[in-house]
Amino acid sequence: MVRRLADSRVVRTTVGVAVVVAAFAWALPSFASYGDVWRTLQETDRRFALPLLLVAAANLVAPALLQRAALPGLGLRNAVLVDWMTSAVTNTVPGGSAVAVGMTWSMYRRLRLANAAIARAIVVTGVWDQIVKLSAPLAAVVWLATERPLGPGLVQAAAAGAVLFAVVVGLCVMLVAGPGAARALGALADRLPFTGSGWGDRLEQLRADTVALVRSRWRGLTLWTIGGHLNLFLLLLLCLRALRVDDTALTAAAVFAALAFGRLVTALPLTPGGLGVMEVGLTSALAAVGTADEAAVVAAVLLFRFVTFALPIPLGAVAAVAWATDEQDEPTNTAALA
Repeated sequence: MVRRLADSRVVRTTVGVAVVVAAFAWALPSFASYGDVWRTLQETDRRFALPLLLVAAANLVAPALLQRAALPGLGLRNAVLVDWMTSAVTNTVPGGSAVAVGMTWSMYRRLRLANAAIARAIVVTGVWDQIVKLSAPLAAVVWLATERPLGPGLVQAAAAGAVLFAVVVGLCVMLVAGPGAARALGALADRLPFTGSGWGDRLEQLRADTVALVRSRWRGLTLWTIGGHLNLFLLLLLCLRALRVDDTALTAAAVFAALAFGRLVTALPLTPGGLGVMEVGLTSALAAVGTADEAAVVAAVLLFRFVTFALPIPLGAVAAVAWATDEQDEPTNTAALA
């Protein structure tokens, strides 16, 4: 068993390295040479420097605001520190998303937040994020259709996204509508080896707690989830405009569509933080929906990824130092213990 797990890690790491190498050594240079990209970056319009800094700063705190909406008792400072550290792990470790969930759990427990509160926060924020992500392509197609006729490929991709969106929403409705689905899933878990028993009651309690959380905090959850996704769109749009890609080459609707579809290619975690996959997918999507100079498009995508992928890594190290030197004893709100 241990050997199989080790072998799977080796295979996953090998595949991830191969994908990253292929992306940066072959795929991106097929759009534009790195020399042209560098020269384009040197011609960045400095009028966009301040807006870019402000939106980049908002991007660094948006996930923490969502966590606070889902987890009563979590202070903003601790939410930011946890998000920065787990983001750094997601972006550097193979299978980092799963590791980050475990880290989030243990760090929230250090704050003496209740297991039930942590579990429902992780579930609710994950579901809310996926619902918004899967609905974005359909919204993008509707927006883009107001500007131009749509090709069959784009319509088919939007239809696939709409089906996935409907499936996710349907599953969520089934799980929260009543105790039957939760208890059935718990009975299945009880039959698995090494899981113990009593999962039906636990999952039913999680379902009831989740419903209560959503009823009381759905506005904040929706606001900060949509706000985080729109912030990413605005950041990419500003990166393009700073690289002198104007509205005649790539409209805001086209950029939104490219981001909505480009992010879907990272659904399978082939590489940490979608490294290589996201760059190629987003560049391909932007090139497909517009007529911008490809060197400018690659430069804008790399600038966007520097802010969203590379910058959180050193910030995660800073957050780890701050976390290690802090006294983490009490939750900021006793409601977190409920």
